[in-house]
Amino acid sequence: MIFMEAQEKKEIDLIDIIQVIFNYIRKFFLYVKDVCVWLVRFLFQAKWFLIIAVACGIAFSFYASRKSNLFYKGEVEMRFNIYDAYFYKNLTNFLNVYLKEENRASLVQTLQISPEVAANLALIDSYFFIDNSTGVLEVDYANKFETQKDTTIRRINDRLMLVVVSRDTTIYPDLLGKIKYFFENNPTVLEENAIRLQQIDQKIGMLNNEIVLLDSLRKKEYFKKETGSQAKLDQTILLSEKERRLYHNDILGLEYTIQGLQWEKTMKSDGVRFLTPFRVDPVPVNRLSRMLIKYVPVVFILGFFIALGWKYRKKMYQFLSEKE
Repeated sequence: MIFMEAQEKKEIDLIDIIQVIFNYIRKFFLYVKDVCVWLVRFLFQAKWFLIIAVACGIAFSFYASRKSNLFYKGEVEMRFNIYDAYFYKNLTNFLNVYLKEENRASLVQTLQISPEVAANLALIDSYFFIDNSTGVLEVDYANKFETQKDTTIRRINDRLMLVVVSRDTTIYPDLLGKIKYFFENNPTVLEENAIRLQQIDQKIGMLNNEIVLLDSLRKKEYFKKETGSQAKLDQTILLSEKERRLYHNDILGLEYTIQGLQWEKTMKSDGVRFLTPFRVDPVPVNRLSRMLIKYVPVVFILGFFIALGWKYRKKMYQFLSEKE
């Protein structure tokens, strides 16, 4: 009997809990319904505020995307023979600070460009490449690597994507050379690159000496007369023809290494390499569709809060006027 009463009590408690949960859910949906009804009524009452705000946003979007003010984005991949991507990222940021601060004179002096070219520039920035272990590199435009917790994603340190936004698309070929000159003539880059090229020359010299030595040994071994079944060469006893060392493959390997070093010295003689010219997107970055998406929601929200403040202006004034 006691067990049955306890069982019934548990069932009643469970039913009460379910009823409480459903009551909260019902109240929540009723509250959401009331909010939606209030919002619809308020939007209708504030329609003129909102219409004017949206009209202003559309007008500003047309103004920002006018033909004489269209900007185009150019991209080029650059790779480094000296230092890593972080070093050149800082150099790029150095240039972009001039644009942000409207310091065109310093930009003209730093890049050795004309004031007209500097006036057309809107952005000089660079972005890292990342690899998510698939073998396909992607440009980290959104800087998601900084907040990425996936340890399989790694940042590539030997290249950057250089991005320049300009009003005039004809400046890109000449600007590429100016930026390259700026990077390569950094005192640190100049010094380290000179040391790198000098070390390549030293390696080539050492390998050539090794080839001369091996070739000399090969000639002695093959052309020196032997007596009996044994021949003495530089205190080394050659017991038979099979035990003779063939230097041909060794020399070929050294020559192949020298060719690689000579290729590196020729093709990678500078601190920075640009793989292609600027790839310019023919679609403007501030085209009308993008400007509408950017500005209309902003002015709509701004108009909403202005209308809200206007509706409750008396209550706000009363609240602010009350003394503690």
